[in-house]
Amino acid sequence: MEKKKKITLISLLALAVAFAVFAGCYVKYYIDNQASDEKIVYTVNDTLPDGGGETVRVILLGGQSNASGCSLDEYLRLNVSEEKYREYEEGYDNVYINYLSGANMSEAFVKCSVLQGEAEGAFGPELGLAEKLHEMYPDEKFVIIKCAWGGTNLYEQWLSPSSNGKTGELYKQFVKFVNTSINYLESKNYDVSIEAMCWMQGESDSFLTESAAQYGEHLKNFIADIRDEFSDYASKNGIAFIDAYIADNPTYWVYCDEVNAGKREVANLSDNNFLIDTIAEGLVCSNEPAGSPDLAHYDSMSEILLGHLFAIATSQYLDD
Repeated sequence: MEKKKKITLISLLALAVAFAVFAGCYVKYYIDNQASDEKIVYTVNDTLPDGGGETVRVILLGGQSNASGCSLDEYLRLNVSEEKYREYEEGYDNVYINYLSGANMSEAFVKCSVLQGEAEGAFGPELGLAEKLHEMYPDEKFVIIKCAWGGTNLYEQWLSPSSNGKTGELYKQFVKFVNTSINYLESKNYDVSIEAMCWMQGESDSFLTESAAQYGEHLKNFIADIRDEFSDYASKNGIAFIDAYIADNPTYWVYCDEVNAGKREVANLSDNNFLIDTIAEGLVCSNEPAGSPDLAHYDSMSEILLGHLFAIATSQYLDD
C-alpha cells in the first residue's frame, strides 16, 4: 500500500512537471513570436480627464499567473457579501488600472474592479490592492500598471539586461508597456510618481535545479534594472520592490524552498526591498473548485489577501 502511494505521488509530480514544461514552451513560443516584431506598439485609449498637474502615485504589478490573475470570480461571489461584491464590480474612483494580463488587455486606464485577470471570469491581486489603497488613502490618486503573464520564468522570459544572457522578451514588453502608460499619463498632465513594484512570480523557476539556484541573482539584477529603467519617475523614497513567497508546495513547485531562499536573500539587500511571507499569512490554493482544487493558483479570498498585503507593504514606503 505504501509503495502504491509512493508511485502515485511520483506520477503526480511527473505530471505537474510535464504540464509546466509544456505550458512554458507554449508561452515562450507565443511571447517570442509576438515580440519578434520590434514595431509592436501599445496604445492607451483616452479615458482620463486632464490631471492639471496632480500627482498620481503609480504601482507597478508583474509576475506570472498569480499576478496576472487566475482566481475565479464565481467563488469570490460566494465568499463576500452582496454589498462588498457590488463594490468590487463598481471599482474604486481613486484607483485606476491599465493591464496586460496574458493576452487580455484593457487598452485604457479603467477603474480597478473584478474580471481584470488573465483567464475568463478571473481576477488578480490588483483587486485587493485597489480595495486597500482606497481604504487607506481615499484622497490620493493611484494607478496600477499591470503587465503579467502566466507560466513565465525569470531565468529566460523576464531576464533583465544585467544578467548574463539574452534579455527576456517579457522584460522588454513590460518596459514598453509601462513606458507607454506613463507617457499617456504625462500627456494628460499628471505628475507621475512610481512608488513601488509588486512582484508575484517564481513558480516556473522552481522546476530546474539551475534556475532555482540562480533565482536570487537574477532577481537582484531584475530589481536594479527596473529601478534604473524608471529612475526618472521614482518617488522621493525611491521605488520599493514588494516581493512574495511562492506557495510551499514541492509536489507542484519542486524547488520552491530554493526559490524562496533567493527571494529572502534579495529582500535583505535593501531597506527598499520587502518580502511578503504568503505561507505564514495563510494564503492557500486548496479549496477551489471544491473536490478538485486548482493547486497552482490562489483561492479567491487568498488572492484578495495578497492584494491587501501588497498595499500594506507599499504603505510603509508611502508614509515615510
